This record gives sequence, C-alpha cells and structure tokens, in this order.
Amino acid sequence: MDEMTDTVGTDPEMTNLFDPETAGLLVIDIQEKLWPFIHDKEEVLNKTLAAIDVAGHLELPILVTEQYVKGLGPTIPQVKEALDRWDAYHPVEKTAFSCFGEPTFVEKFEQSAIETLVVIGIEGHVCVMQTALEALDRGIDVFYMSEAIGSRSGRHKKDAVHRVRDAGALVGSVEMFAFEAMRSSTHPAFKQVQKVIV
Repeated sequence: MDEMTDTVGTDPEMTNLFDPETAGLLVIDIQEKLWPFIHDKEEVLNKTLAAIDVAGHLELPILVTEQYVKGLGPTIPQVKEALDRWDAYHPVEKTAFSCFGEPTFVEKFEQSAIETLVVIGIEGHVCVMQTALEALDRGIDVFYMSEAIGSRSGRHKKDAVHRVRDAGALVGSVEMFAFEAMRSSTHPAFKQVQKVIV
C-alpha cells in the first residue's frame, strides 16, 4: 500500500494537456460549393483564419483536404490565401468522407509525425467527425476545434461535438489551443500569436 501511495501523481508524463511538439493542423474540405450553406459561416471563417495563422506562427505542420473537387469546387479563396501565407496549400483530394479513407492522405499524415491532430473545416458532423473518430481509433489524439468547424445545421454540429467528446477527443477553441500549445508567455511566438487571437 505504501509503495502505491509513493507513486501516485508523480509521473511527469501524465497530463491532460496535449504535446505541442507533436501537434498539427488539418483543414478539411472548406470548399466553394458547400460553403454558402454553412450555419454561422462568418464566425467559422474568422476562427478558421485565426487557427491557420496560429499554426503558422507556431511552425506546426498544416495539412489540407478537398472533397471531390469536380463537384464541390476548390478551397474558398480566403482560406487558400491564409494557407498560402504559410506555404501550406497543398490539398489532398479525396472521395472518402474520413480523410483516413484516402491513401494519399494517410501517407502524407504518416510523414508529418503528427500525434495530436487539430481538426477544423466542414462539415462538422460528416468529414470532420469521421476523420476525428478514425484518428482516435488509430491511437491519435484529437483536438476538435469546434468554433472553426461548420455544418449546414447547428444541431448537426452540436451532435458531432458530443459524439467526438464522448469518444475521447479534446474539444476547444482557437484560444485554448494557442495558449496550450505555447504553455508560457515566454514562448518565442507569443506576441505574434497574441495579435491573432486577442
């Protein structure tokens, strides 16, 4: 009993905070044909652009997907421009709803060495949710950045948030992600990130 008491709470590896050294951002299917129908799309766009800039300032890997471009069109110009600022617009086209259903994405993801996958994009209850759930099934930590995720229906997004949280994903905001990734105001990118989110 004494031996057990001595070890409880002393493991420095045990934490509910994600590891910023192995985090990366995934921008899922923010495309022209579907975008006009997204619920609260202006807020989703503002938070999406902030998330991309935070990841860029923190020098995190950024991955991008597009679903069936012939039918849904390319990534919307505002998001493409934000990605271009960080030389990150290199989309993987897919037809599977989960990004992990596309072999080219899986190969690119494995090369990235990402262990905490931060997901944003549309739709929250379809491609984003399925990607998050499959990532969890593969043993990858997931940060579901809910304010930078959209669906055509607010109810559908809310249902997806509950489902991914119940499955073990972290659910949070751009600010939560940014400050958790930096950990301290001494972080070299603190002032640049602060300008993006405050």
